[in-house]
Amino acid sequence: MIVIFARFRSLVALLAAALVLVAAPLARADYGDPPEVEAQRLVHVLGYVGADYGGAVEKGAITNQAEYDEQLSLLDDGAKIAGRIQPALPAGAPRVDLPALVGKVRKLVDEKAPASEVSAATLEAKTAILGSFRLAEAPTTAPNAERGRSLFLQHCTECHGAEGRGDTPKAATLNPRPANFWDPDIADGMTPFRVMNTVRFGVQGTAMVPFSQLSDADRWDLAFYVVSLRHVAEPADGSPTYALAELATRADASLREELEAAGVAKERVPAVLADLRKRAPYEDRAASSPLALARAKLDRARVALQRGDREGAKGQIIDSYLEGVEPVEAQLKSIDAAIVARLEERYMDMRAALDRGEGPADVGASIGQTLAELTAAESKLKEGAKRTGFLSTAISSGGIVVREGVEAALLIAALLGLAAQAGHSDKKRYVHLGWFVAIVLGVLTFLLSQKLITISGANRELIEGITALLATAVLFYVSYSLLAKREVQRWMRFLKEHISPRKAALSLFGVSLLAAYREAFETVLFYQALLASDASPFAAVVGAGVGAVLLVILVVAYTRAGRFAPPQVFFRISSYMLYGLAVVFVGQGLSALQMAGVVPAHRVGLPSVPVLGFYPTLETITAQLVLIALAVGAYVWNKRSPEAGPPTRTATPAAAKG
Repeated sequence: MIVIFARFRSLVALLAAALVLVAAPLARADYGDPPEVEAQRLVHVLGYVGADYGGAVEKGAITNQAEYDEQLSLLDDGAKIAGRIQPALPAGAPRVDLPALVGKVRKLVDEKAPASEVSAATLEAKTAILGSFRLAEAPTTAPNAERGRSLFLQHCTECHGAEGRGDTPKAATLNPRPANFWDPDIADGMTPFRVMNTVRFGVQGTAMVPFSQLSDADRWDLAFYVVSLRHVAEPADGSPTYALAELATRADASLREELEAAGVAKERVPAVLADLRKRAPYEDRAASSPLALARAKLDRARVALQRGDREGAKGQIIDSYLEGVEPVEAQLKSIDAAIVARLEERYMDMRAALDRGEGPADVGASIGQTLAELTAAESKLKEGAKRTGFLSTAISSGGIVVREGVEAALLIAALLGLAAQAGHSDKKRYVHLGWFVAIVLGVLTFLLSQKLITISGANRELIEGITALLATAVLFYVSYSLLAKREVQRWMRFLKEHISPRKAALSLFGVSLLAAYREAFETVLFYQALLASDASPFAAVVGAGVGAVLLVILVVAYTRAGRFAPPQVFFRISSYMLYGLAVVFVGQGLSALQMAGVVPAHRVGLPSVPVLGFYPTLETITAQLVLIALAVGAYVWNKRSPEAGPPTRTATPAAAKG
């Protein structure tokens, strides 16, 4: 009897083990699971189909019948799960039709559609589920590498081997064989998120059973370790910084493509990937990398969007720029100004997509493009940090002064010339006083920002925007009246008769101060970035001195040219220059306020031209067109007005005296 009972017990144990091995949680009708668990299971099903469908169908033909049949079976299970959890959508969640979304994927698979279409449909369905049930795609804290290794050795080596190659004696007896985590066809598409779900739910029809006894933290630890197994290259230093949420959801193939597009040498990519898989997930790199903070906030924007919180997503996008990009914008612009312009356009595109009411998939694609640009930007910063020699620092320093000061220099030169020709030579000292005070304020700003205060990204944009708009207002006041007077005699008479000495002094001082301080403030930001890169302060001073000399030469050349040019020509050129700078400043000022989230931004499909203050939004273009229209209107009105004709002899002071 004891022997019979023992045999019976062994048989029951054997049957139970067999059931555990072949029964998949994806197929089971476990109605006791909470909707959130079922939703996570459905995400796993869709992720599995999206990743593996390409190995079963190619160009409309089945290439692996067993794999294709598995896709259909999984989608049958997925349809059942979708039907069960649809009534359990949380209150306040976006209203989505989950059975219809799963049905769309099934229809594409039935039609043997291209893998790209199936992948897009599974992503759409996954996004809807994650957003509706507020599921996490990444751990809330950094994983534990040692814990992950310990769990792998304890639970996985019998089938997968200590290195994860799936070549153990036990593996040889299983059909299908356990995955080889070194196989590029498998490993290139693996993500920690997908591995975590596989550990949680198992895989139907295989020996991969669910590890329900593990906590979510354990599963994440194990998942990150599994994805890191094949990376044996020495991890590189100075790799681009990715947010933990990205590392949890990005596959090696996607990261490799992005790194190469960002300019990372192909032979260096394996070492960078090794760093991203073996070291980066376990370190808090965002604390020392503003661009990592930018990435993290974009990920939060994506999560907020999935939950239907569009305003929250927009806020995260604005914060991503102000707190992540803006602090390094000056440093990045000194290395590659084009990439800064592209980043600004990407951020505007994301906000515009939200304002247009585009769905999570479209906005998510825009977020993905921005993340790729951030990778390229960080790569540029890493390269720029290596170029800190005396000559390169001096050249960068001089370039900063010339680039940022040329607008102010031209404006000051025009003011000096106009003051002299309009009979306000004694007021030229107010022009000089204005730019001198601006430089003093710029130096104080630099010292305060280094010692006492931190100028946040939002405050930087606000200061730049407000000073630019104030300068626009004063420039408009000074130059518009000049544009309305076609004859030089009338110009000079207008300045003498309608602008009192006090007004002239205040106007000249105000324009000079505002324009020069705006450029001084931007120069402060650039020098903060330059000196933060361990550049030689002496080289920076030498470069700045050379740049300042070039600006002085420009001002002197312009004012001296005015002495020899006909007064009418000089006045016309100067007034056009001043008014043109007003048009530039209004575009730059509004754009800065848009980046700070103070002014709305509605994008139009045109390229940016920062040097002209042209940023393709309806708001900036409208403001600039208004100024241009006013100038054209003044010109046309003055041309048609009888007063526009040549001045009569009795109208001039000389004639009156005669």
